Amino acid sequence: MLKLRLPRFLLALTLLAGTLSAQAAMADAKAIDALGGNSLAAHHVVIQVTDEDPKRQIVPLNVATNLMQAFGTDVDVEVVALGPGVGLLFADNPNAAKIKALSEQGVRFTACENSLKKAAAKLGHEPVLNPVAQKTPSGIVRIVKLVEAGYILVRP
Repeated sequence: MLKLRLPRFLLALTLLAGTLSAQAAMADAKAIDALGGNSLAAHHVVIQVTDEDPKRQIVPLNVATNLMQAFGTDVDVEVVALGPGVGLLFADNPNAAKIKALSEQGVRFTACENSLKKAAAKLGHEPVLNPVAQKTPSGIVRIVKLVEAGYILVRP
C-alpha cells in the first residue's frame, strides 16, 4: 500500500510546485505591467545611471543599445538616472539624440525627483528635462520595485 501512495504523493507535490511557479510568474507579469513595463518581453533590464560626466554616461546608453540590438522587441529596458546621474536626462545633455533614438525603440527613461530637487538647488533653477524622461519620486525605490518584479539590475 505504501508503494502505491508514494508515487501519488510525488505527483501531487510536483503539480503543487508547478502551480506555485505559474502563480509566481503571473505575479511578476502583473507587477511588471503595474510598473509600466512590457510583461510580454522575455528579458527585463533596469540600467542604473549615477555618473554625472556626459562622456561616461554614454556607457549605460551603449548597454541599452546593445540590448536592443541583441533582443529587439523581446527585451524591456528602463534607464533610471539618480544622484549626479540625473543630468543624463537634462534636455541639454550632449547624449540627448541617442536618448531620443533609444526611446523610439521602446527604452524608458526615468529621472529621480529627489535628485532633480538637489540639482535645482545647485543650479539655482529647475533643470529642463529631456521630453522622453518620466519622473519618479525616488530613483532607488523605483529600481528596487523593478528588481522585485523580476528586472535584472545593470550598473555599468
